[in-house]
Amino acid sequence: MYPFYLGIDLHLKRTYMVLMDAKGEVIDKGRISNQKIKEYLEEKVPRDTYAVLEATRNWPFMYDLLNEHVEQVDLVHAKGVRAIANAAVKTDQIDASTLAHLARMNYIPKAYAASKEMRDLRQLLRHREWMVNQRTRAKNRIHAVLAGYNLVSPVTDLFGVAGRAYLAEVMKKELRPSARQVVEDHLAMLDHLGERIRSLEKGISLNEKQNHIVNILKSMPGVGKLNALTILAEIGCITRFHSPKSLCSWAGLTPRVHNSDAVVQHGHITKEGSCYLRTAMVRAATVACRISPRWYMTHEHLALRCGRRAARVAVARRLLTVIYYMWKRDQPYQENYGQ
Repeated sequence: MYPFYLGIDLHLKRTYMVLMDAKGEVIDKGRISNQKIKEYLEEKVPRDTYAVLEATRNWPFMYDLLNEHVEQVDLVHAKGVRAIANAAVKTDQIDASTLAHLARMNYIPKAYAASKEMRDLRQLLRHREWMVNQRTRAKNRIHAVLAGYNLVSPVTDLFGVAGRAYLAEVMKKELRPSARQVVEDHLAMLDHLGERIRSLEKGISLNEKQNHIVNILKSMPGVGKLNALTILAEIGCITRFHSPKSLCSWAGLTPRVHNSDAVVQHGHITKEGSCYLRTAMVRAATVACRISPRWYMTHEHLALRCGRRAARVAVARRLLTVIYYMWKRDQPYQENYGQ
């Protein structure tokens, strides 16, 4: 129990706050500009306060600021607060009051708040993922331009040395000026993105503990350095999951289940949680099914029942289960490890 509870309805420019005591009596409430929140916390909010806010897109600045001024801060899972999501009357004041009351009664569905260092790593890796996607789109645009002239690359890699020589030749002889401009701009974009991606990868630094975890993760088939970094950044701390099933569920790799009496129906995977972790695990499964006899046999067995695409996702979930135990037990991957 805390003497005071602070419910926060956070927005991009302004925030509504409701401060109440342990009995639920409102002490102070009001809408505040985000630029004046620090002054408000110093003047109105006691140190021994339990503050809660929803995990909106701009939660980090508020979370860090509250940590400096109050005793306890927790993020709230927005979809888990049904008292707010299903309310017939929904205002900023009601939302903030509801959060404060739920905190007072210890009914808060908490969300994970990563440390500043882990958030920095996440931001870098997600930015790299965005740049890689933009690079892929630029390559696809060039292929589309060539297809419009019925041109097919004679080399496997159109953007390697031989491929660039082929592009230079067809740009001079085959393409009209407009198409040539499009290809030139996209090639320049590819060069710039490639340079920025390499620079970002070199600039990533880890502490000793994080390096140790990455080395353990890299021992698994299909998990390279970048995949291991993504898994580390997205999961953050493995101890927050009480079982591998909860980790897979958080990653959105478990199927939806509808159970009514004796009828049980399984649907597609939920796709909840981090899409970056889910993508990293599917990539790892794709490679592991090619290079590891164990995962190849698992994939082929599952493919007979549910198809190759679904089998790859199922292998990704099994790989994440193994990663849970590797990380928790501080052990590298073993190909013939028992069930």
